[in-house]
Amino acid sequence: MITAGPGTSLLMDARVRLSPAAEGIDTSGEPPVWRTELPDGSTAWVATGYAAVRQALTDPVLRKPVAYGGERWRRHLAFTGPHVTDSIVRSMLNADGDRHRRLRALGAVALTTERLRAGLARAARLAEERLDRITARDHADLVRDFARPFAVSTVTELYGYPPEFARRVRTLPRLTPSPVFSPAGSPERRRYGAEREAVSELLHDLVAVKRRRPGPDAVSDLIARADAEGFDDGELTSTLFLLLVAACEPVSDFLTASLYSLWQRPTLLADHDLVTAGTDELLRFTSPLAATMPRFATRTTELAGIELEAGDAVLLHLALANRDPARFARPNRLELSRAYEQDVVFAHGPHYCLGTHLAVPLCRTALAAVLRRLPGLTAARPLETLPWHPGSTGTLTHLHVAAGLQELPVTFETRPPRRPHRAAFV
Repeated sequence: MITAGPGTSLLMDARVRLSPAAEGIDTSGEPPVWRTELPDGSTAWVATGYAAVRQALTDPVLRKPVAYGGERWRRHLAFTGPHVTDSIVRSMLNADGDRHRRLRALGAVALTTERLRAGLARAARLAEERLDRITARDHADLVRDFARPFAVSTVTELYGYPPEFARRVRTLPRLTPSPVFSPAGSPERRRYGAEREAVSELLHDLVAVKRRRPGPDAVSDLIARADAEGFDDGELTSTLFLLLVAACEPVSDFLTASLYSLWQRPTLLADHDLVTAGTDELLRFTSPLAATMPRFATRTTELAGIELEAGDAVLLHLALANRDPARFARPNRLELSRAYEQDVVFAHGPHYCLGTHLAVPLCRTALAAVLRRLPGLTAARPLETLPWHPGSTGTLTHLHVAAGLQELPVTFETRPPRRPHRAAFV
């Protein structure tokens, strides 16, 4: 069986991948596609080479719908009954071809140029308001006290969630990464199933309220488009779910992974303007969405010299593809002044992230505000003791794999109340 090379195995761990020790790891000549054993004892292919990942993202033989993976994969992804599952998983993320294009066009209704402009201006003010709440003291958890509430408030306002629904979103746990390989009936699967039921109920309630009282907001426009074009409620709520989660969770993961990386490189952290200007490089280096949901071979095909059989699952590790020495010079080195090179942070091809023009400015705004408002910022615990999201620190145990911290306790110097400032980083 073709397995991961030694360097690739080391870089699967985000703690290694983001540390200066990674600079000494060379994956040249290691397999770009290899086989891994999953926690349930089955196997799947993993693509980590840049060219292989790009090919897999555009190859029409490799399809997203889980039906192509057979009954085992359907069981993996069935945390809840059909009604709840359909209200979560039937978005563009799990579709291909014409259905994907139609669902993508539906999601684009929420992300008009005018909405993005207003939402990003509001995001800068929300970042300041959130930081006002913590600067009077000298400590915080940047995930709980800043990153998550900042992202949730920005996104729910952008989409037009009524205040009571925004509050309900703030009480929800993260919905990624998902424990797809945990045993049936395990506490982790039961917990995740209950969380899916809670978010499904919230989304159906939101749609019902907006149908009764539509307004000039993204959710109302999505409902109107969905009804006019014959989408069912499962496709509508799944699209709402994807737009919410995909905009909220990567911002928090980018912030924590970036700070984790920069604290180990204090000479870079000393220049805040350079850090902010280097957002594209930080995104490549941290790759907050490390690994995607699988594609399935619909017939015998070849990927980077490997023959795939019909039904084979291929997991795409975007973070490792963004470290491929065949594509990037000194790939494991964080170079904030690096000229932008096309990466796969936001995937590629038909599934290129619809919300890139929202995600990148939000990441930049969050990091710039934290660095400016919290002087002397440092982790309150040794970096090696900080808790990462499941699946971030080794073999594939969860999907999607998120390269971010579950919590980030920090200390900083207290400062007087802020003076008005321009929203310079939006």
